Amino acid sequence: MALLTERIRISQNYLSEIQHLIPAPLRRHIKAGPLDEGTWCLLVSNAAVSTKVRQLLPVLLRLLTQNGAQVTAIRIKVQVKPP
Repeated sequence: MALLTERIRISQNYLSEIQHLIPAPLRRHIKAGPLDEGTWCLLVSNAAVSTKVRQLLPVLLRLLTQNGAQVTAIRIKVQVKPP
């Protein structure tokens, strides 16, 4: 349980580190997702946000690694809301 709690905390910290690079209107559509073996996941609300964030991935990954994050890749997952 402690390991899971730590991963959640780290994931949320990563999101905090990159917030300033994400355009303000998109920020509310992005949540920190799972962190697993060097791959971090961003959860987004729709495909349009996914497309915009995908364009930022190189900059986001570079910032995280420069700040010492143990991330080698960032995935984007669209969260589908139930009807």
